[in-house]
Amino acid sequence: MKQINTLRHKIIQLLQRLEFFKDFNNTDVTLLVEGKGMIVLAEVGEYIIKEGSVDPTLYIPLSGELEVRVTNEAGKEIAIAKVPPGETIGEAAFITDSPRTANVVALKQTLLFRCSRSALKTLAPSAREKIKDQIILKLIERLHQKNIELSNRS
Repeated sequence: MKQINTLRHKIIQLLQRLEFFKDFNNTDVTLLVEGKGMIVLAEVGEYIIKEGSVDPTLYIPLSGELEVRVTNEAGKEIAIAKVPPGETIGEAAFITDSPRTANVVALKQTLLFRCSRSALKTLAPSAREKIKDQIILKLIERLHQKNIELSNRS
């Protein structure tokens, strides 16, 4: 992925518009951006996350579209979800430092906010808790959606 060099204040303004950062104050977002949070550009077909890799990085697409794919027993990649702007990807590895459980591929040219675990460490404990709270809420929301999908199959 290509890093996009842009003015910090523009990145901060962009992030403050996202639902994920709604409870963050200006200082929290500024520290996150200055602590190695960055904007990157993924081209069509580029893998953002590779299944099995160890990379504790959280991504939030700002534009474009991503697809989540898992590899089945036959070794074929199966699409399981689309990721629109504003959602998060890579949460489990970001929190637990565990291997990635899926591939994530850009279906369109996609601009993403990339946050490493080292960037997280630059934040005040209250801001770290806000990030973890947002991740938990996103995961609960996805679980709820999957439960609805599964119940409709019956």
